[in-house]
Amino acid sequence: MGTARRLKVWLLAAASVTVLALATAAGAGAKASFSVQTRTGFISRGDVVSAGGKGALVADPLVAYQSTQSFTETCTWVNGTSVQATGSQFLFLLFQAETRYASGSHKLIGYTISPSDIVDGQTNEAGEDRALCWQARGLPDDGSQITQTFAFGPKVTSLTLFGANSAVELPFSSH
Repeated sequence: MGTARRLKVWLLAAASVTVLALATAAGAGAKASFSVQTRTGFISRGDVVSAGGKGALVADPLVAYQSTQSFTETCTWVNGTSVQATGSQFLFLLFQAETRYASGSHKLIGYTISPSDIVDGQTNEAGEDRALCWQARGLPDDGSQITQTFAFGPKVTSLTLFGANSAVELPFSSH
């Protein structure tokens, strides 16, 4: 095989590998976006089709965001008594997503979610009250001063779209 032909085959192979790598990266990088702070996000048609197929595309679906994190709380009273308690904090938000269509057509291009789309939700945060300290100590709250410190475990989050007949967990990035 001549040098020119080898170079041509090598260049063709290198270009093919590059195109394949870019296509794989583009598909793997498809992620919905959601901001916990602003309660806003966008889920593209591609996000849904990649995770659940075309059958998961429906108008105005319910979308749930959930975050859970375990913690260990150390409670210390002024007299030096100290106890540890474990618990978890969570945030659950249920949205009625707004369907977006391509301009001038009925082709679904994605969904937006915003605070005005929240139809249900619940949260509890670590340190909201002193009850866990008193429960761990086995005494009623007498109003004395407590110093509370927390050690948090890993946070587990999910973004789930509820389609016609299924729930689809979506990969997402949080910003």
